[in-house]
Amino acid sequence: MGYSHYKTLKSVTQKFGLSAKRQSISENISPVEASSWLLETLSLVKILPLTNEKSKSERVVSPILSEVAKFYADKVTCFSGENLNINPDDNLSGECDFFFTLVPQSPYLEAPIISIVEAKDEDMEWGIAQCAAQLYGAKLFNEAEGKHFPVLYGCASTGTDWQFIRFENDTFYIDNKIYTDLKEILGVWHYILQSY
Repeated sequence: MGYSHYKTLKSVTQKFGLSAKRQSISENISPVEASSWLLETLSLVKILPLTNEKSKSERVVSPILSEVAKFYADKVTCFSGENLNINPDDNLSGECDFFFTLVPQSPYLEAPIISIVEAKDEDMEWGIAQCAAQLYGAKLFNEAEGKHFPVLYGCASTGTDWQFIRFENDTFYIDNKIYTDLKEILGVWHYILQSY
C-alpha cells in the first residue's frame, strides 16, 4: 500500500515524530494568467468525462503541472508515477503521483522538492496525509544523497480543489486556503518555484 497507507495527517506525524499546524503559506499571491494552450486543454473537460482519479489526473492536474514545468524548464523536472522507495517497513515506499525535482531535464528522480498527490476518492484529508508521507520520504531521500533542502512543498488535489503544504523543521504547515481558481493555483505554483 505504501504512501497511501497514511489516511490521516496525525498518523504521519505520530509515526515519525513530526508536527503539523494550519497556517497561510502563500500570502499575497499574484494570480497568473493561463496560456491559451492550457485553457484550450482544460476546455476539453467539458466534453470528456471526469469519472475517476486517472481521468482527473490526465485531463486536469497533469496539464496544469506541465504548464508550470514548461515555465521553469531551466530549473525543474516534473515526474509522474515514479517510485520513491525509502523504507517499505514504514510504508515509505511506492509510486508517487507527481514530483517536481530541482534538477532541469533530469532523466531520473533526484532532488525531489515538491510532491503532488491526487486526493483519493475526493478525500482531501487522505490526500494531505499521503502527500505529507511523501514529503518526509523526499526529505530522507535527499539527505541520503547528501542534499539538504530546508523547505519542501506539497499539494493534494481533486483536480478542482488544490491544497498546499510546506514542510520545514519537521513541521507540516497546511495552508488554510483551498484553491479553486486557476489563476490563483498557477500563482501559488509560481510563488513556490520562485522560492527555490
